[in-house]
Amino acid sequence: MLSTDRKPRVYIETTIISYLAARLSRDVTIANRQRLTQQFWYEHAHRFELVISPTVISEINRGDTEAALSRFNLVSDITRLPMSDAISNLTQNLLDTGAVPRNAETDATHIAIAAVHNIEYLATWNYKHITNVHKRQHIEQVCRDNDFRSAIICTPAALIEVNL
Repeated sequence: MLSTDRKPRVYIETTIISYLAARLSRDVTIANRQRLTQQFWYEHAHRFELVISPTVISEINRGDTEAALSRFNLVSDITRLPMSDAISNLTQNLLDTGAVPRNAETDATHIAIAAVHNIEYLATWNYKHITNVHKRQHIEQVCRDNDFRSAIICTPAALIEVNL
């Protein structure tokens, strides 16, 4: 339980914004994730301080111009965390140790940003490289080895259940 004088911070990774802005999918799994993301965003996000990074901005600005604008408008008022050498170094260590595959540098960067800025939660739907249960301990160990605490990596569904 955190002190009541400050809301816990949640780093919003790109998949959250993408699911929030996209038309409802015909794929049952993706549609369920979209609904949970909307529920978190519109009913529970007020309980947290949401933060993003230049990496998120770069990713959401890719693709169709109209869709990119829609995604950007969702996060335009959210605090942006600055980049630093510590983030670059931790990203490199996550890649060098295999905690995150080399072909997923952006995913390693999201993890590093949250850790370096001491963010409590990292919200994502990226099961492949970020919220991968098989990689979680390795990611946490690399963060500890670099004198950082890994954010709790979770989905919006888990954040809905957080008891503050």
